[in-house]
Amino acid sequence: MLIDCAGVELEIVEGPVGIMVSGGVDSSILLYYLMKNTADTIHIYTTGSNLKFRRNSIVAPIVVEKCIQLTGNNNVVHHIHYDEAATDSSMCDAPKNDVESGNLNRVYDGTTMNPPNEVASNFVPIFDFDYSRKDDGNNVKYYHNDNFYMPWANTDKQGIAKMYREENLIDTLLKVTRSCEYDPTCEYFTLNNIKDPGLGHCGECWWCKEKEWGFK
Repeated sequence: MLIDCAGVELEIVEGPVGIMVSGGVDSSILLYYLMKNTADTIHIYTTGSNLKFRRNSIVAPIVVEKCIQLTGNNNVVHHIHYDEAATDSSMCDAPKNDVESGNLNRVYDGTTMNPPNEVASNFVPIFDFDYSRKDDGNNVKYYHNDNFYMPWANTDKQGIAKMYREENLIDTLLKVTRSCEYDPTCEYFTLNNIKDPGLGHCGECWWCKEKEWGFK
């Protein structure tokens, strides 16, 4: 089944699926669409980074509960694990094992496209942002033998903001998300006296700037 998400196509497959949820705006709206449009079991995977005080693993269950309230769908299983740094590889390990074992038909990943390079490079000049998220709309949507699917791969944060507005989620789901990547081990934050925001947003990291740009 294909659904339209503010002009972005999302394929909903039948049977049990997985989704990686950090608690940020991208994975949260993707989870909402899945829960709204399928009755099959959704397995949610969240990784808490010990170096970042495991905040993803605190925020993500709040997002899941809000999606349950908004959609009325509680056919979800939330898998949470912890490691030191929560790398791209470690976050994929559990869902990758489950899809390869035949327990899942697909794994959804909410990664988006970068803003235009001239914009993204000025959010926080000292940071080398993720150039693998190209800004030209030519990002691949499938990886790990096509078992992992990134429907937002060619959509930036402004496109994500349109989804929240179209679904009237600005005052509900958006408010419980957290896209901040404050890192107490990063020199940038200590040198610039950027205080730990706890479960809030520091407003100064690259990811906070990206969200601000998208939802302005």
